[in-house]
Amino acid sequence: MPIIRHGFLSFVRRHLPSAISLTVMACFGSAWAIYVLGGTALDRHNLTWLWGDLSQVHVAWGQFLSDPNAGWLSTDRLSYPLRMSISLFDPMPILLLLTRPFAGFVDPGQQFFGWYFFVCLVLQGVFGYLATLEGLKRVRGDSLALRQYLAVMGGVFFASVPFTFSRFVGHTALSSQWVLALAVWATLSTLETGLRRWLLVNGLVLLLATGLNPYLALLVLISTSILTLVWGYRAGKAWKVLLLQAMFLVAVVAVGLYIFGFASASGAATGGYGVYSMNMLGPLDSNGHGGLFAFDVVDPTGGQTFEGYDYLGFGLLALCGFVFLSFTNHVAPRSAFPFIGIFLVIALCYGVALSTKVTFSGHSFDVPVPRGIRFLLGRFRASGRLFWMSGFWIIVVTMAAMVLRFGQAKAAALATVFVVLQIIDIRPIAQDVRNTLASGQAIDLDVGVKRPLSGIFVFPAWQCDHEGTPEGVRNYEPVGRFALAHRIPTNNFYAARTPDDQLAFHCDLDARLAKIDGGAVYLLSSNVYERYGARFSSAFNCKLRSGRQQPDHYWLCLPRVRE
Repeated sequence: MPIIRHGFLSFVRRHLPSAISLTVMACFGSAWAIYVLGGTALDRHNLTWLWGDLSQVHVAWGQFLSDPNAGWLSTDRLSYPLRMSISLFDPMPILLLLTRPFAGFVDPGQQFFGWYFFVCLVLQGVFGYLATLEGLKRVRGDSLALRQYLAVMGGVFFASVPFTFSRFVGHTALSSQWVLALAVWATLSTLETGLRRWLLVNGLVLLLATGLNPYLALLVLISTSILTLVWGYRAGKAWKVLLLQAMFLVAVVAVGLYIFGFASASGAATGGYGVYSMNMLGPLDSNGHGGLFAFDVVDPTGGQTFEGYDYLGFGLLALCGFVFLSFTNHVAPRSAFPFIGIFLVIALCYGVALSTKVTFSGHSFDVPVPRGIRFLLGRFRASGRLFWMSGFWIIVVTMAAMVLRFGQAKAAALATVFVVLQIIDIRPIAQDVRNTLASGQAIDLDVGVKRPLSGIFVFPAWQCDHEGTPEGVRNYEPVGRFALAHRIPTNNFYAARTPDDQLAFHCDLDARLAKIDGGAVYLLSSNVYERYGARFSSAFNCKLRSGRQQPDHYWLCLPRVRE
């Protein structure tokens, strides 16, 4: 019995600090998530805040899960009668597949995106704590309690970086930045392990990121490969091993993009590269909303205010500046921390986020690159998002450098001050996100038909002419919600990427209106009705309807009740 008691006490002493720290981190993440999201997003019955991209992703989830004929991540409910990869609607396909067995329990009148965002912030904090702790193990310091405390402070920074929770107002998949924090931890914890464990851990994390979003996958690929190769080279690893690791990561991404459906639109035309980039001053730019640092950079492209929003928060900025200045005329002691590799990752992600059209405040200039490289980079037209991994690594590297410079005790006191400054500064930003979610106004479509329908079809469909389509530029919201509520297909959609063959099919009006479905609802622009209206005269009741957006009027054709 004494041996058992001694073993139990030893186990508790060894793991209790970590358990307490993880609990504290989870509690902070939960409290912070509730503050940011508010009651609107966390009410699963409230769909009013799901508009724009959020609405389309919600429709994609519901249509795929409610389609009994859905294939492997494909359905014809959103692009009828063609099947289309559901991944092109950015629904986090790996999570969609995991949810598929429970499709019978999904109610289209409910949403769980708000609670997913809640989980995102909790996981960001938890994985950020683990990543910081792993980094601090590589610098001097004998106090386990202080190391745990510093790791918690790092986790708070991870959960409170503004560019993460600001995504809640527009994107579900891109809010999954917890996988970036997970990748930081996984990479640090496997640098010195055997090759088999490295392949397993980093391969699974990269595959997970690929199943969430291609941008997240690219960031994990850059971070893991650069840090591993630089650390391996400096450690004297064989080139064959380093080449194997690099080729393995590229292969995982290629396989992941294929099996999760993202590769199906790899050749689709993309516009706006350089428009949705990051300004060189992006990490300092709070769009004027920071509580302590209300800096607002001029947006010369018109697309950087949101897609290029990469504000770090005043507390983290002040920490970076303080640590950088503290090393003036000071030689840091040697450590096992991989500073060089991390600095290269930060620099590379910062550089690609700028795109080839580099902007500094209101000034811009183009960087000449070969056409092939521009084509590859153009697949990630919203390059401003690619800074995110830099932001997370900045937290880990500055926390480690502060401990090296000042020791654990002073670093703990300094970290507390900077975390307080961070929370004060970002509170108005969080309040703005909360208010934006609460004020969301979803659009519904009421056609006054309650009997069973075979579909709802729009001409021209949104993807063909999103300005001239009935109900205007947001028509994919009410049409999609109507189709989901009635469990019927539609030809009208908004996707992150639209394959050329889909456009060619849906935009050929002569072919699409050659045969009319007598059990479907049709929404026709005035121009389309003028050309094809006679085909609806016998079996439909058509009336001119006022639109809530441009164009002002369109024709609504309902199937007549058959005697």
